[in-house]
Amino acid sequence: MQIALMDQCAHHGTEGWAHQSVYELVAAHGRWFTPSADLPTGIRAMPERECFANAAAVERDNPHLAYTEGFAVAPGSPVGVAHGWCTDSEGQVIDPTWSDLGGSAYLGIVLPPDTRPHRHRTWGVLESPKTLFPLLRNGLTSGR
Repeated sequence: MQIALMDQCAHHGTEGWAHQSVYELVAAHGRWFTPSADLPTGIRAMPERECFANAAAVERDNPHLAYTEGFAVAPGSPVGVAHGWCTDSEGQVIDPTWSDLGGSAYLGIVLPPDTRPHRHRTWGVLESPKTLFPLLRNGLTSGR
């Protein structure tokens, strides 16, 4: 639905870019991930509203996990929101921010290591023009 809306609002400023919007980027390169019931041993719940920094910190402490961004839907909500979490090699979601909510749907991209956020970042890679625009312009060619 978001992609169709963006197509209706299209302008020529992004003509020639690989993707016209973050929604198109995630639809093209993202995948659905399976929510896990509980956090694995050794990973603790972290503060809400800091999902990008939380997921980056969990990945740094657990190199077998992958930092992932995209859209998540909380149980009982019809609306997906920009969100960051980690995933394991089987596609299970490790979400230190929504651990008590247990997100019901996750669609996202395992971002390449050189694009991942640093410790205190409050915005996601897919939200900040500085990091999003190069991905929209050039596309996404590598991953973990």
